[in-house]
Amino acid sequence: MNATLKQLASCAGVSTLLLLLPASAQAACDLTISHKINQVQGAALKSPLLNQTVAVQGVVSALLYGKDGAVGFFMQSQAQDQDQNPATSEGIYVYAGKAALPALKAGDVVSVRGKVMEFSRKGETGSETQLQPATAGDVQLCGAGGAIRPVALMLPLSGDPAQLEALAGMVVSFAQPLYVVDSYGYGRYGELTLSSSKRLWNPTQLYRPGSAEARALQKANPLDKLILDDGKTWPNADAWLPAPGGLAANRTLRVGDQLQGVQGIVSYSNGGYRLQPYGEPAVIAGNPRPAAPTRAAGQARVASFNVLNFFNGDGLGGGFPTERGAAKREDFLRQKAKIVAAIRGLDADVVGLMELENDGFGPQSAVQELVAALNEGQSADKQYRFVDPGLAKVGTDAITTGMLYRPARAQALGKAEALAIGDTGKNRTSLAQTFQLDGRQLTLVVNHLKSKGSACDKSLVEGLADIDAGDGQGNCNLTRVAAVKDLMKWKSQRSQYPQAGLLVMGDMNAYAKEDPIRVFEESGLANLLARFQSDAYSYVYQGESGNLDHALADAVLQAWVAGAGEWHINADEPTALEYGSEFKSASQQQNYYAPDAYRSSDHDPLYVDLTMPAGQSQAESKPAGQAPASSTPAPASSSSIASADFALLGMLGLAGWIAWRRRR
Repeated sequence: MNATLKQLASCAGVSTLLLLLPASAQAACDLTISHKINQVQGAALKSPLLNQTVAVQGVVSALLYGKDGAVGFFMQSQAQDQDQNPATSEGIYVYAGKAALPALKAGDVVSVRGKVMEFSRKGETGSETQLQPATAGDVQLCGAGGAIRPVALMLPLSGDPAQLEALAGMVVSFAQPLYVVDSYGYGRYGELTLSSSKRLWNPTQLYRPGSAEARALQKANPLDKLILDDGKTWPNADAWLPAPGGLAANRTLRVGDQLQGVQGIVSYSNGGYRLQPYGEPAVIAGNPRPAAPTRAAGQARVASFNVLNFFNGDGLGGGFPTERGAAKREDFLRQKAKIVAAIRGLDADVVGLMELENDGFGPQSAVQELVAALNEGQSADKQYRFVDPGLAKVGTDAITTGMLYRPARAQALGKAEALAIGDTGKNRTSLAQTFQLDGRQLTLVVNHLKSKGSACDKSLVEGLADIDAGDGQGNCNLTRVAAVKDLMKWKSQRSQYPQAGLLVMGDMNAYAKEDPIRVFEESGLANLLARFQSDAYSYVYQGESGNLDHALADAVLQAWVAGAGEWHINADEPTALEYGSEFKSASQQQNYYAPDAYRSSDHDPLYVDLTMPAGQSQAESKPAGQAPASSTPAPASSSSIASADFALLGMLGLAGWIAWRRRR
């Protein structure tokens, strides 16, 4: 985040009287002007006057603050000093650091003498032209009432870097509405990614990798987004939108929300151009938080949910920080409350889990604690058990797959299977279990394939190095494909309940048109989200949406499917609303958190609703083959939200969580 606005421009109706030093520090306006701002900026990416000392005059557009005080301001040429050359900018940033400055406000006319510098960080190809005054007398207040006329700008951009460089330091305005397409860095860095499109799609969500359509979208997406910064140079500042009051657990800003009247000052930092706010845009909730998905009476529901590294330490209240989850017990309790709220909201009879701590099935295990929390205070028909394959752990990774079910609705048949698929050092072990559900046999397989985050270029898959092929599928595509092929071999050879309907769910780390999903489909499985959703997504990454999470069914199970979808409680929400206390002030930990389902994870959960096929009764679909297995005993409530943990939650200032849940 670069230097930014402490308060917003008065031309938008917001007070911007920002004192840099008392008025007694002002000097007479007697600098001899040597250049105009457009001459300092020049028509190229870098100033033609680099390292020279110049004196210019202009109007203050915005004052910028660091955490400990003012660090500089933007200024823009008055109308009579502009050259009418669209290739030269009429604005510039004045970096003062800790230098003494006069009391300034937006609209003041100032004279500035300073050294022309190009500021960039190591590794950046671009830079920001700045003036750096040496003494307090190098910035002089010359009057008030200067006028700035914003320059009209539209998205998508042209793609020529000169377009924004020619506007560097200048105020621009957008007549078009803009939409939030990413808020990942909003809490930490104050950054919102805006677009003229309501949602930007990952190219391989819509088109085959490497196709002309995918390449065209890959090229177009970056031109249709621009970062709106928060005007602050320090991280973890209070998020300023939506107004009034800014971000809070009950006042969110979601992907798909619309911003009208966006005005900003073009600046360059962190490797790209961005806007510093000039005035406050109006926020229109274009994507309200969805309520829990309902289902018809008599239907059964199967769901899957990536629970974002659900680690419970040693299971006795200690063992924090954990390898991949909460940093401290208080954070884990907050996480647990959100995960429980989400799973209860899904109201599924069977739930597949990903990113569950791989610590077995004993009294102190993560899955045991989750089930105990889910069951606390619930009626018998709502209570869960977990599937136990009879192993110490499922796979060797720190995280694993898991499965929950309601004995009142689903009866576990036979023995759960842990399926090692593909490269077991990279793909998590899959978990398969057959259930009798409303008189039908259903085999659920929960999966978590290798992510795109780390390379597999040292791996050989069928003799080929698994490199990023540059077709949009990212790292480890061959590794994921090999895992799917192994799973499809198991499908064709499965010995337990081979006639049961097959449902494959989980985080495949592949978008809808990528090779792993194509292999599933070519093997006879139907993509249920594609069937029931015209715009499926479960994840947002770098401003692009798509579904990494999938539900696929064989022909038997397809006949029972009444609907499928995602519950959009996570992907569209700012990460600041997650459970963690890291990078948050004490007030932010309080204001950003609620023990509800929203931003309980980074993936949206999926659900599939099932009904009996027409003309078939439950008696006609009795299970055949093996006898039903005895269900895993319901775990003792050794650590529950509603009892033992409530006191600690209250100590954290969260004793109002019941009221939050009631409101939700």
